[in-house]
Amino acid sequence: MADLSEFKIVKEGEAEILMHKQNEVFYNKAQVNNRDMSIAVLRTFISKRKEEHEANLPKKAKRAPKVSESDASEPAKEDVPHASPPEDCRDNGECEDGNGMALDEPHKTAEEQVKSSEECNGEGESMSNADGKVQRELKPPRVLEALSASGLRALRYAREVEGIGQVVALDNDQASVDACRRNIKFNGSVACSKVESHLADAPVYMLTHPKEFDVVDLDPCGSPSVFLDSAVQSVADGGMLMCTATDMAVLWGEMGRSAIRNMVHIRREENIAMKWL
Repeated sequence: MADLSEFKIVKEGEAEILMHKQNEVFYNKAQVNNRDMSIAVLRTFISKRKEEHEANLPKKAKRAPKVSESDASEPAKEDVPHASPPEDCRDNGECEDGNGMALDEPHKTAEEQVKSSEECNGEGESMSNADGKVQRELKPPRVLEALSASGLRALRYAREVEGIGQVVALDNDQASVDACRRNIKFNGSVACSKVESHLADAPVYMLTHPKEFDVVDLDPCGSPSVFLDSAVQSVADGGMLMCTATDMAVLWGEMGRSAIRNMVHIRREENIAMKWL
């Protein structure tokens, strides 16, 4: 257990982190507005995602009643007792009804027919049979913070964004990963149940986990362009990629060549940079 006398508590939003007095792990206080904005965007994304899911749900759910109505008369045929075998029996003992179907062949229920025709899609939706009804369930979104440092952003997501699922925090620096795991424990059960920290190289991790995250957040020190290719591949269909660029001199367009090379944008005559992400 770390000696708390060596740390100071930094509170931002609903999260608290332990910062070492020697400032071993990078913490950018000026980015508080950026993190506030990211939380607002993430809340809106989750809300819109849920609205779109509920809007599409009735169209798919209408298929089940149609099947059940057509099969409503089927059990009546099975309940009719036969005193003697029908005349149109096969040599092997199997009997057929008037439509040429084997009577001992099991009939598929409405749920089985719908389940066989509809499978889970790649946007976090799954099938569930509760009380004999077919329902579609929207899973909470998974979030990847590719460059976590102290883990403050990931902790704020877990504590302040309602309806969020798992938050994976990455960093390739062991001291940062240790600090992130320490802060996860410091923030209690909610953080421990939703946030996990890994020592990994962000581009490699994202390339080896394609379409696994509904939201990918990039907040590097400088340009995010080197992470874009792998980040796009890690975002699931219908997901969201959030990028932050802190190199304002280049972003604003003061250095034209660096702006085109690093920030992938063009400089306009009025000295305003246009980002192409």
